[in-house]
Amino acid sequence: MKTAEIRELYLRFFQERGHVRLPSDNLVPSEPDPTLMFTSAGMVQFKPYFLGATPVFPGREGVWKRATTTQKCLRIGDIENVGRTARHNSFFEMLGNFSFGDYFKQEAAAWAWEFLTSSEWLGLDANRLYVTVYLDDDEAYRVWTQVVGVPESHVSRFGEDENFWPAEAPSKGPNGPCGPCSEIFYDRGPQFGGGAAETGPNTSTGDRFVEIWNLVFTQFDRQEGGLMQPLPQRNIDTGFGLYRVSPILQDKPDFYETDLFLPLIEKVAELTGAPYLGAASVSHRVIAEHVRAVTFAITDGVNLSNTGAGYVIRKLLRRATRHAYLLGARDPMIFKLVTIVVQTMRDAYPEVAAAEATVREAIEAEERQFLRTLGAGLNRLEDALAQTERGGELSGEVVFLLSDTFGFPLDLTLELAEERGVHVNRERYRVLMGEQQERARGASKFKGEIFKEVAAALEAVTRESGPTEFVGFERLNVPATVLAVLNGNAGVEQAREGERVQVVLDHTPFYAEGGGQIGDSGLLEGPHARLIVTGTRKTPQGVFLHDATVLRGVLTQGERVEARVDPARLATQRHHTATHLLQAALRAVLGPSVRQAGSLVSPERLRFDFTHSEALTATQIAEVETLVNRFVQSDFEVSKRTMPIADARATGAMALFGEKYGDTVRVVTVEGPVSTLGVTPEASTVTSRELCGGCHVNRTGEIGAFIIASEEGTAAGVRRIEAYAGEAAVSFARENLERLAHAASLVVATPETLVERLERLQDDLKAARAEVSNLKAEAVNARVAGGQVSAETRELGGFKVAVLNLPGVAANELRLAGDSLLERSGADIAIVASDSGLVVKARKDAVERGANAGKILGVLAVAGGGRGGGRPDMAQGGIKDAQAALRALESAF
Repeated sequence: MKTAEIRELYLRFFQERGHVRLPSDNLVPSEPDPTLMFTSAGMVQFKPYFLGATPVFPGREGVWKRATTTQKCLRIGDIENVGRTARHNSFFEMLGNFSFGDYFKQEAAAWAWEFLTSSEWLGLDANRLYVTVYLDDDEAYRVWTQVVGVPESHVSRFGEDENFWPAEAPSKGPNGPCGPCSEIFYDRGPQFGGGAAETGPNTSTGDRFVEIWNLVFTQFDRQEGGLMQPLPQRNIDTGFGLYRVSPILQDKPDFYETDLFLPLIEKVAELTGAPYLGAASVSHRVIAEHVRAVTFAITDGVNLSNTGAGYVIRKLLRRATRHAYLLGARDPMIFKLVTIVVQTMRDAYPEVAAAEATVREAIEAEERQFLRTLGAGLNRLEDALAQTERGGELSGEVVFLLSDTFGFPLDLTLELAEERGVHVNRERYRVLMGEQQERARGASKFKGEIFKEVAAALEAVTRESGPTEFVGFERLNVPATVLAVLNGNAGVEQAREGERVQVVLDHTPFYAEGGGQIGDSGLLEGPHARLIVTGTRKTPQGVFLHDATVLRGVLTQGERVEARVDPARLATQRHHTATHLLQAALRAVLGPSVRQAGSLVSPERLRFDFTHSEALTATQIAEVETLVNRFVQSDFEVSKRTMPIADARATGAMALFGEKYGDTVRVVTVEGPVSTLGVTPEASTVTSRELCGGCHVNRTGEIGAFIIASEEGTAAGVRRIEAYAGEAAVSFARENLERLAHAASLVVATPETLVERLERLQDDLKAARAEVSNLKAEAVNARVAGGQVSAETRELGGFKVAVLNLPGVAANELRLAGDSLLERSGADIAIVASDSGLVVKARKDAVERGANAGKILGVLAVAGGGRGGGRPDMAQGGIKDAQAALRALESAF
């Protein structure tokens, strides 16, 4: 049975039992969550409903207390085990069915068993299934043995470390919702490891007993002192291991041999020429596993970077690239696997197909960069080994630095050290790597603290009044009622002068930060108080929080205020619509692979991050800027329509980075004939159509001028444009014209002749510097030719070698000195060093006898803390320590 069939059967099974089928959340949780870097389980998007919020889903009528999903997940705590075991994935899919205060243990257990064993569904042999329950959970034990009919010999009890969620919560905490869990194992037989069928997973070793299902029964509220108070709402949270079941149903030894992974592994073997040998081929498996994680992460908006989620994904990609290197690959190849990932996953996750070109570009750029890094790592390792005597030890700190900071493969370090007869302190390396892994686990571990305390006052407002009504599309000034005043995490009746609070209104014209647009600022004025609003945010439940400071008087909960948005919002609207037009222009000029990777929209400016593999040329920037201005000058209508998301996608509307969409969405469209003369050969009708809940102008003519201020790279495959619209663009142009006029006056020119004047001055400066350099070089040459400095002559490797150290002489002044030394000394080879440079020259007949200036310089430069190279007859490089370089002379011959 194909993996896709298993996935679809599961979702259909629970749909037929009253569950609403919902889409997977992004790999980075759509709602901000300080406890999670990545979505690590299916229940993450449902946290508010486990806490008691009413489970109403956009576009679906009524209250849904049952849901089912297939969730994209990423866990990074044990990535070192990926490729080495049959149980570890970084990226995986978790199938789940959830109950929010509806059914409980009996239904959850019975349905799990039916789905697994019924011939209509998976048809697994019930005699090979084993169940575990929490030690004190007699209710679950009764359900399994008496209701479902599982033999008692197949049901085991375990303690809170194994069968409670969070683990060890009863004795150690954390406080909050928790409960026992029940796991289902499948016996793959003695060929997969030790343990007897009679004892089940109690004494199992190896991969014989595979956990395929976990049912969490959230029924307690742990309180201080370990008091387990029953919850008023009992929930079900289950996770079904798709990649654990697929090898069973496909009769494969592990998931690497299944239909999702084997095509990738076979392609790796083809690209590297290294045959796949099953479990022994760790590198093949790592590459196949990690490319899936990287593909989905980039698709979901993660940019490869040096911090946060981007750092983790970059680390996965570099790990895959290292293993490709071990297999013999010296050119980028991981990006070529993306197409296979798309082919195997596009039906369940169509977003990977839409992002394929973007993902390939980002991965290839990072591969090229990291392959250069591997080269740099080799140089650093060579330096470290050169300073270690044969039989000595390479410290764990050096090995860890090479591995963690420079991504240099440990396998290569061990191999090269062994060749030099150097021992590697692997024990210290393991300690340092273990500490690093603990830090990684701390960033991604699925913690019990995910149920954070919420201010009681805010909970009450959410429960009683629901989401805040936003009226800011139509009006900027409205009367409103103060529903709550929050000071820190507590609700207060009043806020006095000077206090900073969060104010909740029954409806508001203030836009809450989201979709790249900053939250509105402005004023709240009532009969007894005046507050300045410095920003507006929105809770996951849709309640708007106005961050405000009381300027005068006393604000009281329940009173009426006038809510006034700062008129600067109009400038924000100009920049937001201009951002949409900018993306349309970029796609017209650069091609459809351009995709948004982040944005910032404020009254002062706009910032737009987009996917592209190389810097834009000055011509391309001008073309993009011209197209946007033609959009503006055409004064097109900016259409804003609300429609079902399926209809929106059918129109080709693009989703913006970082947004979470329900079934009903707002589509912002600008479309019309625009002259593309001199810009792009594309058709003259350029369209901007995007899903967006932000604030926009009504017609493009309201934007005014548009100017691109800068274009730069921010990460591999990601570029950034900063631009100005409207009055901000005029101010930017005026300020730069004034700077231009001032610069022209400093060099006695006009703005029109400034470039020509600067070019002449630059030519004069270059000529003067060249003359000074020549004079210095001739002076040094004269000292050498006149015998004013003494050179040492030695016999090395069958050659007469003249060596001269000239402290204080610049590197670019050494070549003439090398010529003079070679001529005056009569030596076969001349070596001239200074504080920062090194030159090696060899006579023609010496080269014919085997002398090689480039190789000699390579050895000396490394010893001197630098690098360089050249031809057999002449080589030059930079160094930091001339004495150290010259001490290595004998080893260079």
